[in-house]
Amino acid sequence: MKTGIKIMDAMTTSPVFSKPSDSIHSCVQKMIKEDVGSLIIADGKKLLGIVTEKDLLVKVLAKGVDIKKTPVSFVMTVNPVSANPELDLYDAMILMKNEEIRRLPIVRNNEVVGLLTYKDILSIQPDLYELQIEGFKIRESDRKAKLNGHFEGNCYSCSSYGPLYKVGSRWLCDSCKE
Repeated sequence: MKTGIKIMDAMTTSPVFSKPSDSIHSCVQKMIKEDVGSLIIADGKKLLGIVTEKDLLVKVLAKGVDIKKTPVSFVMTVNPVSANPELDLYDAMILMKNEEIRRLPIVRNNEVVGLLTYKDILSIQPDLYELQIEGFKIRESDRKAKLNGHFEGNCYSCSSYGPLYKVGSRWLCDSCKE
């Protein structure tokens, strides 16, 4: 169900950045000021990680981390899944569903050029709302399949449908995983 719409047509083109050495406190302040739910952690424009509201809850609040002394690199998701701006919105939505992420950094030539969120996708392509809802319904069965060593779906490389295996940050069929 390709949409014909590329990520670059829907993404936020000016995501909010922080450096890995910034304190968690300064990052939280920046998130509040900019009214965003995540920050791209980068060296210049080179993607190093991402920190989300969930990261702050699970890795900081729940563990009593000193937010003024601890750098954000301590709690960021390192080497997050990212995508090329040329990818179709449908494929981006499938990727986000399979990886169980709500924010997808967009990278071209090793530089962050944007950030894609479900909100961005649904504002430009509301028909994909059903896909998002379906993702919520089947998340538990997906999680069980992943625990059994594979995931059913379309291969990220050749698009064939069947059992997939995680290789790096991609789900590949048996033929492509080698």
